[in-house]
This record gives sequence, structure tokens and C-alpha cells, in this order.
Amino acid sequence: MDQGYNIVVLSETQTDIDWDKLVTDGVQAVVIRLSHGITQDTQASNFIAKAKEKGMYIHGYHDYEAIDGEVTFSLENAETLGLTSGAFMFLNSPPDDVLGFTNNWLSAGWNAGVKGESDDYYQWVVSDTEPDKGDLWQMDDIHGLDKTGDLVTEPKSNNPVVDPTNPNQPKEGAFVGYGIDSTGLRGGNALGYSTNGTDFYSVITPFGIIFRDNDAERMSKLMTNKLKLQSPNGTVFILSVNDDGELKAMKESDVT
Repeated sequence: MDQGYNIVVLSETQTDIDWDKLVTDGVQAVVIRLSHGITQDTQASNFIAKAKEKGMYIHGYHDYEAIDGEVTFSLENAETLGLTSGAFMFLNSPPDDVLGFTNNWLSAGWNAGVKGESDDYYQWVVSDTEPDKGDLWQMDDIHGLDKTGDLVTEPKSNNPVVDPTNPNQPKEGAFVGYGIDSTGLRGGNALGYSTNGTDFYSVITPFGIIFRDNDAERMSKLMTNKLKLQSPNGTVFILSVNDDGELKAMKESDVT
């Protein structure tokens, strides 16, 4: 290893690590593969113990394999291995699958990052000293060219409107935690939930508790035949309705 590096990336593919030499070379932190798919890296626990013994900072990463239950496994596995709050957890996956993982990891108290590899290209948004040639320049994930080669001037939005009253059914990546509402509600960072790891619905905010249509439906079923009113002198009446739609009030004390 060249002198000067202070971080190394490790997985079970490394079998003959000289930990004393890493310390001598100035390594201060390790990024350890904790899992891939729904499988724990065979050396993760051993590497973590060795790194702790040498006083190194410990971070983790997960290799994506598109397997059901992968988000949950990556979270629970890292917790089992003892990844500490404030550590970094990196993900090696296609861009479309990042948020389901990272939102869950952020809720666990870790910093989230994306694992990248050098493929001999340059990438930047703006640079006054760009080289004469580069494979990638000033491109992002919403602008592009159509089939004729013309620039798409009205790209598809990366942030489509989310229905604020009817959350989708939960699926892979769903979580409960803190986030910023993605439906347009104000209130900043709030306690809420996501049904897909991307769209976040605030529930407890500085403005109070947010109720949505599906919440109202559930509450209305619970309130059937349980509506009560209290008079100014404290008498409690139970409300009911007959098949003709006539509303009736009866003293609670008269109901046996």
C-alpha cells in the first residue's frame, strides 16, 4: 500500500491482512463490507474486532443483489454487527434503489453514502479548468437527448407530485422515522413514515398531528355507535341513528 492512505476498504476477498502494517502505514479507518444481498460477509465480524483492537474508525458497506428483504437485512445485519451511530454506511447499487436503503440507514443513526468505482472518466457540474477531453461533462439524471439527438428541453421531473392524502401501500424500503414531508406540507423535519423508501409522509409536526384519508376511514369505523356528547351541566348522552335516519340521544346513565 502506498504511504499516505488513511482508509482501506475490506471484504472477505482479502484473506491475508497485516493489521500491524496498516497501522504503521497510517491507516486510521476501515470501510468493511457488512453484507451482500441477504448474506453477511464472512469476515465482517472478524474485521470489526481487529479494527477495534487497533483503534481504527469503523464504517460499513452493502453490495446490492436485488433480493427480496434486502433493505431490512442490511439494516438488521449492521445493527447486529454493532455499527455505531454516526458511522458511514455505503451502498453499491443502481441509482433507482438507493433511497429505500439510505432512508432506513439514516433512521438508524448512520450517515449514508454511495460506493463508487473509478471507470476512467471525468465527471463534474462546473469547472473553470476542465480538460480538453472528457467522457462525461455537465450531464445530470434528468436532462438528456431524444432519439434524434436533440436536447430534451423539458425533462421529466425527478420529483413527481405525491398525493398528500392517500399514501401508497407499503412495499420494500418502507420505514418509520424522521424526514421532510415530500407532499408539500410544511413543518421541517418531522416524525412520520414512508411506504416505499422515497415518499415521506409527516405525522407529528410543529403544527400538530397530521391525519389523512385512510386514517379517517379507520377512525370512523372505530367510532361507530360510540359517539357521545356532554351537556353544559356534565350529563353525557350517547348518540344513535335508526334506519330512517332519525338521530336519537340517550343518557349514558340510562343505558344498561
